Amino acid sequence: MHAADIRQLFPGLESTIYLNTATINVGCTPARAAFELAVERWSAGQFDWMEAERAGEDARAIFAEIVGATAGEIAIVPAVSTAAGIVAANLPTGKPGENIVVAENEFASNYYPWLLLRERGYEVRAVAPGADGVSAEAFGRAADGGTRLIAVSAVQSSNGYRADLAAISRVAARSGAWFFVDACQAAGAVPLDVVRDGVDFLAAASHKFLLGSRGMGYLYVRRELLHRLRPIVPGWKAARKPAESFYGPSMDLSPTASKLDASLAWFPALAERSALGIFHQFGINALLDRNAQLIRRLQDALAAQGTAFSPLPDQRCSTIVSIPVNDTEAVMERFRKADVVASARAGRIRLAVHFYNLEEELDRVAELIGRA
Repeated sequence: MHAADIRQLFPGLESTIYLNTATINVGCTPARAAFELAVERWSAGQFDWMEAERAGEDARAIFAEIVGATAGEIAIVPAVSTAAGIVAANLPTGKPGENIVVAENEFASNYYPWLLLRERGYEVRAVAPGADGVSAEAFGRAADGGTRLIAVSAVQSSNGYRADLAAISRVAARSGAWFFVDACQAAGAVPLDVVRDGVDFLAAASHKFLLGSRGMGYLYVRRELLHRLRPIVPGWKAARKPAESFYGPSMDLSPTASKLDASLAWFPALAERSALGIFHQFGINALLDRNAQLIRRLQDALAAQGTAFSPLPDQRCSTIVSIPVNDTEAVMERFRKADVVASARAGRIRLAVHFYNLEEELDRVAELIGRA
């Protein structure tokens, strides 16, 4: 695998240094071609929606491979908030002493659905983060015998802190709680294994490191828990045989996680299959290894420039870094003039690398920050 082979699939990066994948990825040539073909056929009255449905099934299978699951454990949903809402709605009415434990700095999609459970009798315990993030030990202090769910981001979106999922899973197991993981900033960026880490539910949207577009996302449900979840807004896709279930009067739900599916967004699904194909083309592990190499290069470049950046410990590191600067606006203005795309979060500069970035780009960005 060579960087040039990857870059040719992202021609929009020719004159741009893009370090904002934590917000949205850069569209690749295969996905763009799939969108354009879909629009062309749609506008000619020749759109094949069944091909789009097949694309969704292919995408389901590839995502399952990326997170270490099986396709039968994956539901297709439009967003992480939808996934969290499904799980939250399947919790019974809370009894005295029952609670939900979540980090107070979670992204809203993995926070608001749990806060609403207060209305159904649960205490919601929002755990304050430490210097970098919420540790497994902090979750352990907050959880008890009444804890019914623990929710965490695999990678914190503001600073890139990578949670110790296996350790938090053990905390959840001691309480008999469900363990929900928001993997929006992790899937496609860092290694994930839902079986190894004892994850009950994992959700991700595809418009970040998975190279897809808005409208496609996934919910993993551990097979042993499938029978305990009921669809919240079931449609024809929730059926055992969707193509034979357009009308009533009977309802025969799928025995797999597809019973939780939302109706598929056809154009994004076609693009998704083409984009996820890049992970197969180069190899999932090879691309994740490149991500790890690039983040180390960025950390070294920042250190060489004498910035105030302090890297996270290796085991807590992801593809996102957060850098304190004296004047965020001044740095962002320098970025704009140099065609660098990044984000400002909480008074810091947030950089998110992905395998389509180049080493020399990271060196250049470090120089621009080092002048702050």
